[in-house]
Amino acid sequence: MRLRPLINFTTATLLLLSLVCLSGWGRAPGQQAQRGQDQKGQEPLLRLETELVQIDVVVIDQDGKPVGDLKREDFELLEDGKPQQITHFAIGTSKRPAAWITRERKRTADGTATETVAAETRSERYLIFAVDDLHLAPENLLVAKRALQRFVDQQMISGDQIALVTTSGTLGFFQQFTSDREVLRHAINRLSVQERKVTSSLDVPYITDYQAELIDLGDQDALELAVQEILALEGSFFQPPPGGQRGGGGTGSSQGGQSPQGLTSARDRAIARARMRARSIIEQNAHFTNATLTALEGIIRSLSPLPGRKIMVLLSDGFFMGGTRSSRHFDMRRLTDAATRAGVIIYSIDARGLVATPPGGSAAESSGIASISALPGARARIEQEAIGAKLHGLNALARDTGGLLIANNNDLNAGFQRVMDDNEVYYVLAYEPADSYRDGRFREIKIRLPGRPELKVRTRKGYFAPKETEKVAEKPKASEKLAQEARKARDEQIRAGLSALFPLRGIPVELAADFLDLPSQGTVAAITAHIDANGIEFTQKDNFHLATLDLAGIIFDENGKAAKNFGERVNLQLNQQLFEQALRNGFSYRNLVRLKPGIYQVRLAVRQEGAARLGSASSWVEVTDLSKKQLALSSILLSSQDRIVNVSLWSSQNAVGYQPRPTQASRRFKRNTNVDFLVFVYNAKADSKGLTDAVVQAQVFSGSKLVYASPLNRIAPEGEGDIARLPYAARLSLDSFDPGNYELRLVVIDRAAKTTAQRRANFTVE
Repeated sequence: MRLRPLINFTTATLLLLSLVCLSGWGRAPGQQAQRGQDQKGQEPLLRLETELVQIDVVVIDQDGKPVGDLKREDFELLEDGKPQQITHFAIGTSKRPAAWITRERKRTADGTATETVAAETRSERYLIFAVDDLHLAPENLLVAKRALQRFVDQQMISGDQIALVTTSGTLGFFQQFTSDREVLRHAINRLSVQERKVTSSLDVPYITDYQAELIDLGDQDALELAVQEILALEGSFFQPPPGGQRGGGGTGSSQGGQSPQGLTSARDRAIARARMRARSIIEQNAHFTNATLTALEGIIRSLSPLPGRKIMVLLSDGFFMGGTRSSRHFDMRRLTDAATRAGVIIYSIDARGLVATPPGGSAAESSGIASISALPGARARIEQEAIGAKLHGLNALARDTGGLLIANNNDLNAGFQRVMDDNEVYYVLAYEPADSYRDGRFREIKIRLPGRPELKVRTRKGYFAPKETEKVAEKPKASEKLAQEARKARDEQIRAGLSALFPLRGIPVELAADFLDLPSQGTVAAITAHIDANGIEFTQKDNFHLATLDLAGIIFDENGKAAKNFGERVNLQLNQQLFEQALRNGFSYRNLVRLKPGIYQVRLAVRQEGAARLGSASSWVEVTDLSKKQLALSSILLSSQDRIVNVSLWSSQNAVGYQPRPTQASRRFKRNTNVDFLVFVYNAKADSKGLTDAVVQAQVFSGSKLVYASPLNRIAPEGEGDIARLPYAARLSLDSFDPGNYELRLVVIDRAAKTTAQRRANFTVE
């Protein structure tokens, strides 16, 4: 492993000036080299014409420890009680994910079309932290934020893809998978309390959420608490139910000068008022419960195209599902179906930790008219039962998707670790249902281990079968109407790509966004994308290969507002030589966008016209405020020496003699090759002679472990070039790097000003 200087000060300055010349970078030649794509064919593993069901399974022993020595023949899989043939079996661990079956497009032998085949794929670990901010109390949300910060700092493993989402959706564009710890910290800091007020201790009658559900279920004590409170307010203290039965509607005895008939009317009115108030509370809770579960279902279903095992950790105080069956808020089988189809397992964590009611009941019961009750201790009993009842929904989510409910623990990070430990070993099973009726019914899945009855199996409970819909013949539409519908469909596709939780791979796209300060333009984001041509379906005409692509990009600021947008429609017309080159090396796209200081997210969607194919990618970029005159660095610009020049989507408008390779979209490099990197240093202090004294050290980390550190290197020869933009470029040899994920850190020390600045860039060695 070694590091050596790559270019001198003057050459780097020429590189920067070349970037200035390419002011219309989006239309300049794509000169960054791209490695050739693996063209090895792969035979289909199984037919795709029928419904394919894949489920992941955790098996634990009597001590709760994962079991990892099982074979395919140990499992018995049943759907609606009928045995099914297991067509795919794989074992996964935290270090080596299991193989899943995915649908992939494979180009035909002549290269003119693609076909859908089944292939095995392994993916990184995907973690989704779902914060139920619609049900978290303010104090519990604060605890959750601290625990999430600790997880990112201490428990997150290099290569983990993590998404932070909320049931309220308030995180906006921060709701995307990323391995960038700094981005995750920003997302966690943006978590906030959502205003939610259904009941108050000042209400008359004071009815808690759970008490309302009990009233709806016919619990007489719960109803009588509310009735007695109303009667106390009206002056009929402790009026017993007629005939000594609580919650009844009989006559009762005379009190306070009122006639029996008058008391009966007062009780009837109190009962009606209590039931009306209970119904109102249930309806208000239904709104928040539906919002939570609908949001979770939407997030889970959106993950369906993403292969691999996906772990959702739900942080919530819990919620109520409704009283009687007619009051149920949500069909939980919808979430089970979504989780089965998307390969998501849910772990529910009770963010309340250890919960206990105060001795003698709640504050509401011990003060005011709420304490005047003919049912001493009833409210304390109800509130004690409510602690567990609030977990019923969380438990159902975990149980029915193969996860766990983690409760009664004040250490949320210990809960996170239990989730990680539970995923040390798992199995993936796939089958094609023997009875593939498309009737829309819920199909129940059971997995047994006949030869190992002492073991416990956790998996998803089932899914909804597809449902055939009768096609209705449509009237022919006018050409203008068809054009409008086509434009609408195109816009909807692009919006879907720009808002996706993870990159869409219909057309594989890689994206990098880097911060630079250019002499003539100021601070910019240098956007570089690579588009895999194997994801594009070409047509042939007159010995040319044709396709039309729509590229749409949007840049969000830290507040989630669109700061810039850009777009292109590209009509590809490639001769045979360029076509073959494109299949090997793909297409490049570049753009320079001027931006004010701040943190931005760049999103790019690529859509093929007429083929319903969509690809997307996103990247973060931090634009530094150089007006503060503090030491600062550009982004680290990465490229590889082993790249083959690829095909540009655009012709040059401003040809220059020297074409730079400042960065490439792909941050994946082959072992035993070299990585070139370049950084510019801004606001270095100069003495009266214009001389600077800045040094740099390159550090490489694998996770939190430092695996390489270079000596301190002087950044520039004294007295040469533009000291406002001191460049440093070097070449890092990957000879001794094992395959995996790494982080490159460049630490710059201005010894004259006694200040330090650093930048980071993630890369992968294959």
